[in-house]
Amino acid sequence: MMRILIVEDEDKVRKLHAELLENEGYEVVSVSDAVQASEILIRKHFDIILLDINLPQVFGSVLFDLMQVFHKSIKVIVTSVYPVEEQRKIMKDAAEYYDKAQGVDVLLEKIKKVERSMMPLGTILIIEDELKIRKLFRNQLEELGYRTLEAEDGETGLELFAKEQKIGLVILDIAIPNKTGMKVFESIKGRTPSAKIIVSSVFPKDDQQSLIKEADDYFDKAEGVEVFIEKVKRLLTTGRGN
Repeated sequence: MMRILIVEDEDKVRKLHAELLENEGYEVVSVSDAVQASEILIRKHFDIILLDINLPQVFGSVLFDLMQVFHKSIKVIVTSVYPVEEQRKIMKDAAEYYDKAQGVDVLLEKIKKVERSMMPLGTILIIEDELKIRKLFRNQLEELGYRTLEAEDGETGLELFAKEQKIGLVILDIAIPNKTGMKVFESIKGRTPSAKIIVSSVFPKDDQQSLIKEADDYFDKAEGVEVFIEKVKRLLTTGRGN
C-alpha cells in the first residue's frame, strides 16, 4: 500500500486531504509542521509527501531541501495557495505542484500521476554471461523505469523465468553456459509461446537469425546501447520488433 505523509498547518485542509486519500485506499499520516514531519521521517518510510510551503516554525522549502539530501527517494508534491509557477520557483524539482484553488480532484489526479511514475514499466529478464554487458543493460533499463532480473547462464535464466509471473521481455545471449541460447529459447517459447525475446550477440543479425529463426528481434552488440534501448521500447510498446 502506498504511504503518504501530509504536511499541512490548516486543520480543515489537512483533514480533507487525509479523508480523501484514505477513501482511495492510501495509508495516510498527517502532521501540522515541518518539525513533526522531520521527526516522523526518521522513524517511518513514506512514498509521497504533500508539502505545504507556508508552515509555522520552519518553512516547507527548508524541509524540502533537507529531503533532497536525506530522503531523495520520497516524491514531493508541493501544495500551496500560490500559483504553480510561483511554487516551482520556491521548490525546484518537486515531483508535482498543486494550487489549492484547483480543487481536490486535481490533487488526486496529480497523486495518481506520481504514483504511476514510481511503478516499474515492466520486468525484463537479462540472460547474459558477461558481467560488463549485463550491468550495462541493467543500468540502462532501470534508469528508464524497468525492473530487471539477471542470469549469468541458461539454467538460472530458465529458473527465473519459471519463478517470476510477469516477465515482459527476455534479453537472451546466444553463447551462454549451462544450456545454449537456442535451448533456452526453445524452453521459454515451449512454456510460454507469447513470451517476447530479443536475441543478443556479437554475431551479425543474419547469423543470429540462422541460429534462432523466430525471435521477436535481434541485437548485434556492435550496434551500441542506443539501438538496444530503441529495440526494447519498440517491442514493449508495439509488440513488434524490426
